[in-house]
Amino acid sequence: MERYGFWPLALLWLPTGVVALTVIRFGTSGIAFGDAGEAMVAIGSLAVTVPCGLPLALGCRRLWRMGYRRAAWTAGAGLGALAVPSVVVAGLLGPMAIAAAAALPGLPVWLVWLWLAWRG
Repeated sequence: MERYGFWPLALLWLPTGVVALTVIRFGTSGIAFGDAGEAMVAIGSLAVTVPCGLPLALGCRRLWRMGYRRAAWTAGAGLGALAVPSVVVAGLLGPMAIAAAAALPGLPVWLVWLWLAWRG
């Protein structure tokens, strides 16, 4: 589990955050579906967010492997919490906006990793 435990978390943190924000905002009626067709459309639209969370997760993994474990978790949780609402708003503009809004919070993590790697 330790070896492959990263990937489910890396792929599912953003869709889980979007669903959690929906439940917080609208209650459970926000995720109640009338029939199976509505549920499939909702799952299809959430599928767009699955790979979009990877830039932040992979950047935090780089920090983790350098030995900055607490910083990796703090950056992942903090920037992930900022990314979810921006991804929800970007969802109104389409999949490319979702990808950009999800990748943008990962940029500081990658810059810190580059700085730490350069510093040696």
